[in-house]
Amino acid sequence: MNTEPDLASAQTVRQPVPTLPEPGTGRPPADPLAKIMMSPRTFLTILAVTALLLGLLLALLPVRVANVDARDPGHVSCGNTIGGVETGPLAARLGRPGDEVLATYVNTCESAIATRLVFSWPMFLVGALAIVWSGVVRRPTAPVSPG
Repeated sequence: MNTEPDLASAQTVRQPVPTLPEPGTGRPPADPLAKIMMSPRTFLTILAVTALLLGLLLALLPVRVANVDARDPGHVSCGNTIGGVETGPLAARLGRPGDEVLATYVNTCESAIATRLVFSWPMFLVGALAIVWSGVVRRPTAPVSPG
């Protein structure tokens, strides 16, 4: 029984296949993945447009909070991040409750709108800035080879 470790006598890692220049051009072969892959700039632009649209959608969609009345389960629409809470329409949707109940709903709605605001407007602004950046910053050009 041999307790000595076996030492590799041959290379066990495959080396990359050398790329030869394309015949007649003298250039290395084109990357086959370049046809199906996006450039980092295109990917950033798609992410920016997505962030812009998602932020705008979150800002404009109405915020809803749960109705606390056990006899009437459901939700109450509070408004969106642009307009905020309007007590008149909120009181009408609740069926003209007392001042304490209305104040509780207004506080809950303001809290929900503030939470939505934390996500929607920064996402919208970052998307808009990234779109402007992608349109203003110059693309790198390929170096011109002499000859």
